[in-house]
Amino acid sequence: MKRSLLFVSIILILSLMVVGCGDSGATEEVTTEETAGEVEVLTAEETEFNERGHKAVIEITRENGEIVAVNYNEVYEDGGSKKEDEDYNANMEAGSGIAFVDAVAELEEALIAAQDPEAVDVVSGATSSHGKFVELAKEALQ
Repeated sequence: MKRSLLFVSIILILSLMVVGCGDSGATEEVTTEETAGEVEVLTAEETEFNERGHKAVIEITRENGEIVAVNYNEVYEDGGSKKEDEDYNANMEAGSGIAFVDAVAELEEALIAAQDPEAVDVVSGATSSHGKFVELAKEALQ
């Protein structure tokens, strides 16, 4: 009798977990990959490319619940990325005072230090990237 009750309880809990993880209609795609021990790799990305032909993606690594690494980028439809686009970085730096790759490095470091996307301050010259960064970081961490 006790085994039957335990079995039913486990099935009920698993069912609730599956229902609770259903699609909420968010515009982001979120995945979680568990690796060795207490290490989690959490990812989120915009589901569609914007009118300029790129979308934001983020990968957050947590160890024992603490954010230890962050990789944010905005990728092009053709597979390229803003971090690696020398022309884009040079133009952004000339126009706003900071290259995309440098702004992203500041955002990534700030998230590791703060452990909370809401506590990451805007990087001057990268307001749009900051907004996408915070939104995707929150999605990945949920």
